[in-house]
Amino acid sequence: MSRRNHAMSASGAELARTLHVRPGLGVAAHVMQGEGLEIVRIRVERPAVILVDRGIKSVQPASGRAVRALPGQMLLLAGGQTVDFHNRITDGERYEARWLMFGGAVLDDPYFLATVQRLPAGSADSSPVGLLRRVPSGLVEAFERARQGMAPDPSRPEAVVRQQMLEVAHWLLAEGLVLRVPPNDARISGQIRAMLSTQLDGDWRSETIASSLAMSEATLRRRLAVEGVTLRELIADVRMASALVLLQATTRPVSDIASSVGYDSPSRFAVRFRDRFGFAPTAVRGHLRASS
Repeated sequence: MSRRNHAMSASGAELARTLHVRPGLGVAAHVMQGEGLEIVRIRVERPAVILVDRGIKSVQPASGRAVRALPGQMLLLAGGQTVDFHNRITDGERYEARWLMFGGAVLDDPYFLATVQRLPAGSADSSPVGLLRRVPSGLVEAFERARQGMAPDPSRPEAVVRQQMLEVAHWLLAEGLVLRVPPNDARISGQIRAMLSTQLDGDWRSETIASSLAMSEATLRRRLAVEGVTLRELIADVRMASALVLLQATTRPVSDIASSVGYDSPSRFAVRFRDRFGFAPTAVRGHLRASS
């Protein structure tokens, strides 16, 4: 490929990155990486479906074996777990995948829940990470309709988008895969993660968080210590995980992403990001980063 064609390809790839959020319904993303990377200790709060388009994705849950998906294959992640991701490039170009994460307004649907309850015992995969090697064309079409439906569009009713997401959930049921809703997270760190995600660039001080949770700062520190984490570590982790998604699924400049997650200094953000993941923010986009 000539340098000019390569640049055009990279620019087109950047434009294809997307990230859409509809509160209650879920998240849709088109993720790209210009380098193969190993991304450890990522918290998956809600059930997610990943369709791999280019490269190879491996997921290592906290317990059990790693699961690997090739292009055209689909992964199903249970919510409420921490996993390691390894995204590999196999064609010299990039890693690429499409994501759907499912909100409570979708999976609390009475008919969906009743259908899950009617499944014969042992007929559905209960693994933390499921794999669909052969994805029916109907599921692929439903998946893409739902992903596109998540895009901001005032002419598209929320109820319609909800049904599009439910169509994907029922297709998965037909393949023996259940989108598993995480149990209520009683851990104080889980409550703080949810709080932080509402305003990543907020001035989160221990007294503010403790007050919001109706406890003293000493009690907050003690409860977090029991869970093996400090408040500073937790805040940094939530911010860095969000920054990673923005780097993978948007074309926003690194400096803009740094600001959106609470860092006025891009260089300080880059140091924290490298400390958390072991690679620089620009490594996520790799040879595509010139367009960002």
